Amino acid sequence: MYAIIEAGGKQYKVEEGKTVKMDKLSQKIGDTVEFKSIIISDKGKKISTVPAKVTGRIKGCTKDKKIIVFKKRPKKGYKKTIGHRQNYTEVEIVKIG
Repeated sequence: MYAIIEAGGKQYKVEEGKTVKMDKLSQKIGDTVEFKSIIISDKGKKISTVPAKVTGRIKGCTKDKKIIVFKKRPKKGYKKTIGHRQNYTEVEIVKIG
């Protein structure tokens, strides 16, 4: 069984026992989190849009690899380099139902 949940303005396909990497959440490691489900599928046979709760446990917080952003205007002498590392939270899905 899988469900599609919404968190932080994005949608994620989750299954019980799997770990999902999503945008940073404000809770601490070990806390339980509830998400609202959009779609639930019963082993690929039946898809329903019944509202359900998906429960997860926060496993940890990580950062993605660094992305280099380089801006330049030709013939103007303008150059700018910026780096960015996105923060993520790893959530283990405990229960769908």
